Amino acid sequence: MIIFKEPVDVLFQQIEDYKNEFILNNETIHGAANLANLSTDEWVKFVENTKYKATVAPGFVTAHTFFAVDDTDKIVGVINARHELNDYLLNLGGHIGYSVRKSERQKGYAKAMLSYTVDFLFSLGLDKILVTCDRNNIASKRTIESRGGIIENEVIEESRTTLRYWIYKK
Repeated sequence: MIIFKEPVDVLFQQIEDYKNEFILNNETIHGAANLANLSTDEWVKFVENTKYKATVAPGFVTAHTFFAVDDTDKIVGVINARHELNDYLLNLGGHIGYSVRKSERQKGYAKAMLSYTVDFLFSLGLDKILVTCDRNNIASKRTIESRGGIIENEVIEESRTTLRYWIYKK
């Protein structure tokens, strides 16, 4: 069982522990909207500002960021729910970015996180949501398809192929 919390509702040490697991495993934190590049304090302020058009940073779109937290209060994943798309997000990033820490993978968290975030974005008035993943990321591909993602196309860039899926409101 997981619950979803905004970064302001999570202890900084929990965020640091989450971030450090990715660093130790030499992995990218997808869906964390700059967490790897900012101090925890700066990052929490950044994601708070990103929720509103008046305070979103140039080059970014409005978005909400959530942590998926288990019953021991451990952060198991992070999700960035983008309210709109710019050119980059339309081609490669999509409305949703997410990741699950390595020690918590293959427990169904990604599916629950994606489902929660799709419902959240639909509640904002979106009628379709773009979700993307690397073609080689089979787990993410299965997660997106389990939530009804319909593949539109592949975008090839240098050494990476991105799959673009749409999830439609029913």
